[in-house]
Amino acid sequence: MSKKGFLFGLALGGAAIVTVAMKMDDDKKAELKAKAQQGLADFKDRAIDYAFYANDAAEDFKDEASKQFADAKSKVADFADQYQAAKSEDGESFSSSLDQATDSLRSELARVEAESDDEDDSDDIVIDSAAAFDNVETSVAPSAESEAESTTDAATSEADATTDEPKSEE
Repeated sequence: MSKKGFLFGLALGGAAIVTVAMKMDDDKKAELKAKAQQGLADFKDRAIDYAFYANDAAEDFKDEASKQFADAKSKVADFADQYQAAKSEDGESFSSSLDQATDSLRSELARVEAESDDEDDSDDIVIDSAAAFDNVETSVAPSAESEAESTTDAATSEADATTDEPKSEE
């Protein structure tokens, strides 16, 4: 529907322009034509002006970006020089402190591994599906509940005993 309305309006507007143009005398036609040409020339001038403005803005942006890049590059170069100077002055102390930190971490790891090896492995939960399904009986429910309670009580008392013991530090 909107296409038909648009085309109808276009045809009606065209017919009105033709009718007005036919009824105008030659002086009015020449004046209207001159105004239209002047409007078109003004539009072209504005378009050219905006193209120049855009070109100037792009040039300014490129100049500012190159300045910022040069500043950043010089800052990075200065930082690299400072780092190299500090490394050459304190190179031995830097590597020795790194070695000390590494040795400290290794000894701590070895101590933790030794403590974990000394502890009993009974805290681990091992599920053996073959043993669990071989001993299945139909009247197991009451005995399973009492066994679960005793296992839970034993695990709780063992956990309390483990947390009450103070750990020795080196």
